[in-house]
Amino acid sequence: MKIKYIASPTGAKFHASNKIVRGFKGPVGNGKSVTCITEMLRISHAQEPNIDGIRKTRWAVIRNTNPELRTTTLNTWKQWIPEIIAPIVMHPVITTKLIQPIDDGTSIDMEVYFLALDKPDDVKKLLSMELTGVFINEARQIPYAVVKGARERIGRYPARIDGYADNPERGYVGPKDPCTRKCLLMDTNPPDTDHWWYQLAEEGCLRKSENKDQARKQTAEIFDFVNGPPPLISNGDGTYEPNPLAENIDFLPGGFQYYLDMIAGNTEDHVNVQVLGNYGVIMEGKPVYPEYNDNVHCATEHFMPIKGLPICLGWDGGLTPSLTVGQLTDTGQCRVIAELVAEDMGVRQFARDIVKPFLQSKFADFEIGFSLFDPSGSFRGEGEGKSAVGILNDDYVEDGDPLLEMGFTTEPAPTNDPTKRQDAVKSFLIRMVGKGDPGLLIDKRCKQIRKGFMGGYQYKRVQAGGVEDRFREVPDKNQYSHPHDSLQYLCLGFVGGYVQQSLVELGNDDQQSDTGYW
Repeated sequence: MKIKYIASPTGAKFHASNKIVRGFKGPVGNGKSVTCITEMLRISHAQEPNIDGIRKTRWAVIRNTNPELRTTTLNTWKQWIPEIIAPIVMHPVITTKLIQPIDDGTSIDMEVYFLALDKPDDVKKLLSMELTGVFINEARQIPYAVVKGARERIGRYPARIDGYADNPERGYVGPKDPCTRKCLLMDTNPPDTDHWWYQLAEEGCLRKSENKDQARKQTAEIFDFVNGPPPLISNGDGTYEPNPLAENIDFLPGGFQYYLDMIAGNTEDHVNVQVLGNYGVIMEGKPVYPEYNDNVHCATEHFMPIKGLPICLGWDGGLTPSLTVGQLTDTGQCRVIAELVAEDMGVRQFARDIVKPFLQSKFADFEIGFSLFDPSGSFRGEGEGKSAVGILNDDYVEDGDPLLEMGFTTEPAPTNDPTKRQDAVKSFLIRMVGKGDPGLLIDKRCKQIRKGFMGGYQYKRVQAGGVEDRFREVPDKNQYSHPHDSLQYLCLGFVGGYVQQSLVELGNDDQQSDTGYW
């Protein structure tokens, strides 16, 4: 098979980089995915042959959900590696194998697994694999936990047992490290400025890093990011013109017109991200909460918790554990005070290292009204059938193990029905309380919840040929869905039986509260 591939200037920089982790960001249609697929082929071609002259590599290609994997990533692969030379096996896992002789008498044996990592169980598939490299397609939709997991699995194949062991009888001395080059390749349309990609590529390290200088040095040693130029230049008056530095134009239908046709009928944020290739938030689907009004439901100033009212907790598990802290006032207002979101943590570590210190420092003088957890399962990595609720409640502590001692009991939320969970939130969004106050008020420091309300938490549009837009029936799993899940459990507690009753004023004007369940 002969592949005619001409690297763009940005693609050439990507291929030339010697870093282990490489990322390619740019506008839609500029050849990012093709560059990554070609780099997989290039590395497979350069792999050291084994005793039988076979250059063995094994890859994982990752997308966030199964529909995107099948309709987008897999189709791009088949355009360049047709099934006639690399048949696709769809079950139980999507796989393919490319076996091709090359001019020096050796051959390529390139094994590829296509994985959708939208569930914790799917990530376990990745964590059990021995790989040469990984390609993460559309990385803005992937949690950083997957990036960390992928880095731990690359460079593990081939091993000496795969035909690289010394064989004196045949005069073969195998290499000490048979994997010639390990790599993690990523491409993406631009994410927003809170995303891990932006932090690593533009700020040099993750914001949660304690020693920023050391973290930036370590990032520079491992990561390399390239940015494709925008295909169009904005004139500042709503009109655009072709950018002479644009790439991949000759391979697009209509050339520059491919991009100019995207302007009409699209929002400014869509053009900014998808066409101009700038960082930003793009709302591609239908918001889960059209009832939300940022001018009404987001406080203009930071607010403090109300003394005398208990605080309540909603938890979500998965790859990105999250906690939402709130209060229910006498008038029935749900006040969302704080959000906590972590990456790649089990429930014990999240509770011990993040939640417990935060609650002790911010809410030491407050009662815990309730603590409700996602009833569907536990965080990845706990194992042995231990539920997250049981771990939070110290139900599995063995001799010598330290107790979490959270100071309160966590219970499973009353339901995991998505409609009932969303309705619980909507019941506060649509009401007014007191003297015209909104039924739900969030502190603007709750950035992920706020952005989720503004459209980041959404139903993705379905490709369809009808006149009317169609959307998926369940919200998209992304960086906003996890804190919104925990918010839903909080609101379920407030509407599903939680009692908060202020007592009559005492002589010293103090107020007390009584909490419980019906």
